[in-house]
Amino acid sequence: MKALLKLVAAALAVLMAFLLYSCGEDKETLGEQLPEEDLEPVSSIVIDEEEAAVLNEKVPVCLYFGDEQKNKLVKEIRYLDIDEAKKGASALASAIVKELIAGPKAKGLTAVLPEGVSLRAPVTIEGRVATVDLTKEFIDNHPGGKTLEELSVYSIVNALTELKEIERVKIIINGKQAKNFKGNLTLDKEFPRNEAIINKEVGMARPEDGGLVPVSGEDPEDAADFLTEEDPLE
Repeated sequence: MKALLKLVAAALAVLMAFLLYSCGEDKETLGEQLPEEDLEPVSSIVIDEEEAAVLNEKVPVCLYFGDEQKNKLVKEIRYLDIDEAKKGASALASAIVKELIAGPKAKGLTAVLPEGVSLRAPVTIEGRVATVDLTKEFIDNHPGGKTLEELSVYSIVNALTELKEIERVKIIINGKQAKNFKGNLTLDKEFPRNEAIINKEVGMARPEDGGLVPVSGEDPEDAADFLTEEDPLE
């Protein structure tokens, strides 16, 4: 009887060992048995074709408007039709000036170009110098004041020098060079970019957010990850 019990126990031990081995083998080969599509990661972000098409048809540009106190300039990101960029740097520069004249779209920003002013002729670029021909309202309708005069000029200069084709900007009025600008600033020169006039503490503005985006660090471009790295003119 004892011998029979030992035989049964041995048989059960062999059976259990076989079952454990089989289970371990199934776990190891489970990944091999799954179809490839079941092993691929699935994105949680979905962009439909219509949204993708809209993004493909736009190019981001950097505009500059006054802060609430009109003491400094603040960068606003705006999206223009990519067709303008494909026409060349001059066409894109002209579109940028027109957007500056139209004024800010984001909350917390103020217009710094006088009412009634318009772009008299397309912006020309020669030797990395852009010439912006504005109508006489740029001077006639301007309230004056050293700070506001500087904001008006450098909103144009800084926006255009965001383009790699432009390093300096010349502003003319009705096709002619104007020397005095309300008594505090002269226009008879080529203006380089002015980083000191930019308010980097408040961040940048995006119209779709309706306000300002906080910026960490000294350079607001650090927060512009959404800007394309590709040159729209290439």
